[in-house]
Amino acid sequence: MESFQVRTYGPSPCRAAVLHGGPGAIGSAAGLARGLAESCGVLEPLQSKYSVTEQVEELHRQLTAYASRPLVLIGHSWGAWLAALYAARHPGLAARLVLIGCGPLEAAYLPQLEARRLAHFTPEEAARYRELLAALSSPGSAPDALLRQLGTLCEKADNFQPFEEPDGDSGTIDGEMYDKVFGEAAELRRDGRLLAAFDRISCPLEIIHGVYDTHPPEGVTEPLSRRGIPYTFHLLEQCGHTPWRERYARDEFFRLLNDAVKKEAR
Repeated sequence: MESFQVRTYGPSPCRAAVLHGGPGAIGSAAGLARGLAESCGVLEPLQSKYSVTEQVEELHRQLTAYASRPLVLIGHSWGAWLAALYAARHPGLAARLVLIGCGPLEAAYLPQLEARRLAHFTPEEAARYRELLAALSSPGSAPDALLRQLGTLCEKADNFQPFEEPDGDSGTIDGEMYDKVFGEAAELRRDGRLLAAFDRISCPLEIIHGVYDTHPPEGVTEPLSRRGIPYTFHLLEQCGHTPWRERYARDEFFRLLNDAVKKEAR
């Protein structure tokens, strides 16, 4: 079944929901949903709103319309933040959180992210990366096209040994959504509200991160540990930012996800 806002995969009832990254990489979690659907029913909500609050409430409408019980929320990249903000806003409506390739929860870790990414580029790629960032910050730019180019470049740096996904699984890019939602989300990180949201999460928390991911895992684990927030951490070898596309880590990744879902199906 598929509608404009939610895709469903696998058998009923759905046990998990996967949240795409970006913000604005709409449909980019399709491969994740399809892989997990081999063992359970999965929702893939597609975000369409242009503020953090609106995306959280849109997700609430999507989940409550399609599921009669709390789901395991599996968020990738920006989707990891969205899952956490949702679970903080609606305690008890998430059975478990699984954060995949989560970005740093404090701005102090951003220089590490930049250094890790640049280390994976050739000099020519690094120069192009800076050009694209500068172009995106210029008035009158074409954000959708520039973001596609930036995404292609970052994908090369962020992933270890990826295989190609089927056509359409990479999703579509909404540059306006990225600009507006990420700008707001970055402010939540800067002023500490993003990290503080984890204080209000009542369900179990798991973190899955690839060794090769340019997003430093310490940017997630260290702030949570300092705050006394419990979590389970899985670090995948030979794996980057998108584990379901990784040649050497995919099987272990889906084993971890299946275990997480099974814990809440008992």
